[in-house]
Amino acid sequence: MLAAYIEQLGAPGTIRYGELPPPVARAGEVVVDVRVASVNHVDTFVRSGAWRTPLTFPFVIGRDLAGTVAETAPGTGFEVGERVWCNSMGHAGRQGAAAERVAVPADRLYRLPDEVNPEDAVALAHPAATGLWPDPWHGG
Repeated sequence: MLAAYIEQLGAPGTIRYGELPPPVARAGEVVVDVRVASVNHVDTFVRSGAWRTPLTFPFVIGRDLAGTVAETAPGTGFEVGERVWCNSMGHAGRQGAAAERVAVPADRLYRLPDEVNPEDAVALAHPAATGLWPDPWHGG
């Protein structure tokens, strides 16, 4: 499968695009055929090493995605063919979203209603969720 990935922390020039083995759904995971992925400021922090998080190299970059369920482990509650989105990949040991297929923890995956454009969902998901997130620095 094709993916954008890094083999070390660094500047944008460390990003590679090429073949990596496709993911397999482990317990509690859903494999998604990615239709749309985005890049946001968090991705630059993770790639550069400015924001330390556990990474396994090669590391697929990217945080946000929308796509279709391709494979699912038992008990996840998702069905093959469902439209879904996620805005929390590429952090805390999870591979990123910039690949043809991504294994997503089921508790971080959401159904995408038919009337929602995948491009719009990915463009808005992370900024909107950040704006709604409780603010631990101000008692939220």
